[in-house]
Amino acid sequence: MDPTNLVNSVTGIIAIVMIFGVPIIAIIAALAIVMSVVNRRHKERMKMIEQGMMPPPPRKQKGNYYGLMITGAIFFAFGLALFAGELASRGNDFMGGFLFGFIGLAMLACFAIIRVARKNEPADKTDACPPAPPPLPPQP
Repeated sequence: MDPTNLVNSVTGIIAIVMIFGVPIIAIIAALAIVMSVVNRRHKERMKMIEQGMMPPPPRKQKGNYYGLMITGAIFFAFGLALFAGELASRGNDFMGGFLFGFIGLAMLACFAIIRVARKNEPADKTDACPPAPPPLPPQP
C-alpha cells in the first residue's frame, strides 16, 4: 500500500467524522441537558410532595413572538439584497430575491397578526393576585 493513498484515506475518514460527528454530538449533548433539567424539576416536585407540601402548578408560558420579527427582517433584507444584486448585474434571475423577500414579508405579517391577537386577549385573572402560600408541613 502506498503511503500517500493511506494518508488520503485517513484524511478523508477524519473529514467525514468531523463533518457528521460534531452535529450529532451537539444534538446528543442538548438532549442530555434537557433531560437533566426535566429530571431535576421532577425530583424537586417529588421531594415537596414527600414532605407534605403542595407543589405549585406548572406555569403557562406564552411563547415569545419576537423571533418571527427578527427572522422576517433578516429574510426580507437578504431577499432585498439578492434582488438588488441581480438588478445591478443586469441578470434576469430574480427568483432568489423574490423568494427570500416574500418569506420575510410573510414572517413579518405573522408577527403583526400575533402581536395584535395577544393585545386583544383578556388578561389572566390568576396573575392578578399572588398565589396562596403552600400549607405548612405536619408538626411532630
